[in-house]
Amino acid sequence: MAKPRLIIVGGFLGSGKTTLIMNLGRRLSLDMKKRVAVITNDQGEVLVDTKVVEALGFPYAEVINGCFCCRLPDFVAKMREILDKVKPEVILAEPVGSCTDILATVYTPLSQYYGGVVELSPYLVLVDSSTMLNYDRMFNVTSPRGPMGFLISWQIKEAEVIGLNKVDLVSSEVIAKVEDIVKKVNDKAEVVQISAKTGYNVDKLLEILLSRDHRPRPGIDVDYDVYSKAEEELGWLNASCKVVFKAPVKTESYVRNLMNEIAKQVNAKKGLVVHEKMLFITKSGVAKASYVVDDGSIDLAGKFPEELSEVNVVINVRARSAPEDIDESVRKAIEIVNRLFDGELRDWYSRSFKPPPPKPWYRRPP
Repeated sequence: MAKPRLIIVGGFLGSGKTTLIMNLGRRLSLDMKKRVAVITNDQGEVLVDTKVVEALGFPYAEVINGCFCCRLPDFVAKMREILDKVKPEVILAEPVGSCTDILATVYTPLSQYYGGVVELSPYLVLVDSSTMLNYDRMFNVTSPRGPMGFLISWQIKEAEVIGLNKVDLVSSEVIAKVEDIVKKVNDKAEVVQISAKTGYNVDKLLEILLSRDHRPRPGIDVDYDVYSKAEEELGWLNASCKVVFKAPVKTESYVRNLMNEIAKQVNAKKGLVVHEKMLFITKSGVAKASYVVDDGSIDLAGKFPEELSEVNVVINVRARSAPEDIDESVRKAIEIVNRLFDGELRDWYSRSFKPPPPKPWYRRPP
């Protein structure tokens, strides 16, 4: 009997990892009739990604309060729990978007100590083709000049397969420039142009992930002092609340106003939104909204009713800003938009923080 296959999808914040995992999960379960489970991961709690996975009906587990690398025993325990209960043929796992050095800290121990338990697919890293040119201008990804540039460069450098995502949002000229950047950083990985949202080339990518195995190799040379400084540049906020409206409001208008106002308030405090996503839970279903960093547009997915009388909201924001500033910005944005739509805020919960310095449980030096 074939061993279950573990597919890990890495990449920077906002690169489309969750969207791709959901697309892969649907193709595997519906088209290929395979049993699929998902492991989500975050530095905190109250995760949009976990709620999305749950809403779609996939068996799942989550590793919280740290990346897979720093909480490897938790990851292994959750993986074994899923294997015992669900007996999946494929496990899809998504590490934190600010995490790197996955080969040395996750793949190597899994290969050495759990090779008899799961088959490892090649390590896939997503690159957002709609933001990479801006990131390269800001951080010089090909020849990094600061911690964030090193972090993004290291993520690309350790990939075995690179998914050049969101090609549906940019021109062929931009795609060519992004691919040139990626190949300068890592000329050994296979690059596949995809759109996780539309499904373009996702079948091709899935064939690679199912038919090829991870080949153990030394990890990349990560400077953990620089890595820690990159993490320190980012503030995180996870929040949840309920909003009740005095009269029904247009759903899409409320969602777009709220997401744009949060980005506006973060920017007003000299911050920069790196990733902003929300889950809206209504009686008719669950829907997700994401803020597209490059052009400030809003990407909507799921079952949005035409009007809202009340809604439960899960909010995840990652920004280059102090945690307390992000918290204040989100609270102010909600107050402004709720006044505009005559909504009452209830059951507010939030936690804003900076992740602790990365300390991997296991690491084989390159």
